[in-house]
Amino acid sequence: MIKLLALAAALMAGAAFGQAASPLSFEVASVKPAAPCCAPGQWRESKAGDDRIDFRYVTLRYCLAFAYQVKEYQVSGPSWLGELRYDLVAKGPEGTRREQLPEMMQTLLRERFKVEIHHEKKDFNVFALLLGNNGPKLKPSPEEPAGVEGAHFGMSMSGAGVGRMEVKRGDMTALANSLPRLVGRPVVNLTGLEGRYDFELEFSPEDVHGMLAPPNSADGTPAAPQPGASIFNSIQRIGLKLEAQKRPLDAIAVDRAEKTATGN
Repeated sequence: MIKLLALAAALMAGAAFGQAASPLSFEVASVKPAAPCCAPGQWRESKAGDDRIDFRYVTLRYCLAFAYQVKEYQVSGPSWLGELRYDLVAKGPEGTRREQLPEMMQTLLRERFKVEIHHEKKDFNVFALLLGNNGPKLKPSPEEPAGVEGAHFGMSMSGAGVGRMEVKRGDMTALANSLPRLVGRPVVNLTGLEGRYDFELEFSPEDVHGMLAPPNSADGTPAAPQPGASIFNSIQRIGLKLEAQKRPLDAIAVDRAEKTATGN
């Protein structure tokens, strides 16, 4: 009797282990080549909900970045990963949580695109977001009503060509994630600040193309930005700074992938 109970317990433990080891996957998923995009002034928005994704006109590099929670510049592989476009709509089973969607995307990429990857460390030219010499000059955000979460970034451009980024409840990670489009390279948050803040930054049209990175001085450190509207000057005014560095970051290397998804 004891032996039978022990055997039953072992079988149940093995079954439980097998279930735990099974990769998460979407309940239903559709992957199709995207139609050409877009009319002037229009774009296709990609969304990730609590239990589903609706990715429109996205590249496989975009999907890989979502699946492995890295930035697109951290994904390397064939050039077509950033060229071919897809519409991908998928829903998880009942009870799916938002944080499970990346693993479900990994499963989808393996099954539909036969993706094989490996992880590695690579050196990237980045800007480090650091505290300025005199410390931060940031206004902490007021308490928000219940149910209001996350940061809000609003961008506008005046008739004189001066851009403005208005930030409400922004943390430094969100700021670092928003700056690459203005400085032309990845930004890594190394401020150590954990609060949320309200502030404004100015930028020029050249910033939008990542053209105003300050040149390096003779000793290799970034030279002081020139007077005028630029994202670098604005960062300094709130007591922070951007410093050019080369840093090792996690990267995803694609060993194999197919251009056409199987099944639907």
